[in-house]
Amino acid sequence: MTARIHDTSCARARGFTILELLTVVAIIGILAALIFPSVTGARRAANKSKTRVQFTQWAAAIEGFRSEYGYYPAFHSSNLVNPSGQNITASSLHLFHDVLAAKRRDGSALPAYASGVDSQNPEAQNRKLISFYSFSDSDFTASSATTPNLLRDAFDNTEIAVLVDKNLDGVINGTDYPDGIPFVAGVKPTAADIPATGIRAGIAFYAPSPTSTSDSPDFTFSWK
Repeated sequence: MTARIHDTSCARARGFTILELLTVVAIIGILAALIFPSVTGARRAANKSKTRVQFTQWAAAIEGFRSEYGYYPAFHSSNLVNPSGQNITASSLHLFHDVLAAKRRDGSALPAYASGVDSQNPEAQNRKLISFYSFSDSDFTASSATTPNLLRDAFDNTEIAVLVDKNLDGVINGTDYPDGIPFVAGVKPTAADIPATGIRAGIAFYAPSPTSTSDSPDFTFSWK
């Protein structure tokens, strides 16, 4: 009898009460609430840094084009890396990519240049077919994405604006873009981001962060 009572007492001692379990769950919840935002914030900061590096590399390629030809390439009139309606077929024209890579997104050759061709076509702008940048798979949305084969940033965002110093005065400002700079994902930088005096750069990129809204716009900028 004594042995059985002892065994029962030990079993009871090894168990947890409902109050203890609820306490443990509450502590885990508090820790998760403290840790998860920090992890998310760190991931967002890392992606912003990665996007800035990507923008710097693209800008260097565009500067390489200017060094070779004496002027900046003419990208789409929307001033977007992926204009609205951009064809997602890799073998089709993508002005930003094709001018800098001197080939199509699928690696096929550009059409041969011929007099009379549209001066904005990649083969007309980059007549020497110099590859100023080799885009990698990580630069593109996945083939399984809703909109595949588009250039993207580290947030998998395809809404990216590209500005160049059109008059080569060392500043990107209203003189270069009298109609204003483009919206991306429904928002655009404020005067605090782009002062009236302009941006002292030859090329500038910006893209909205995942948390950006019309009430609280947030961007990744190449210049800050």
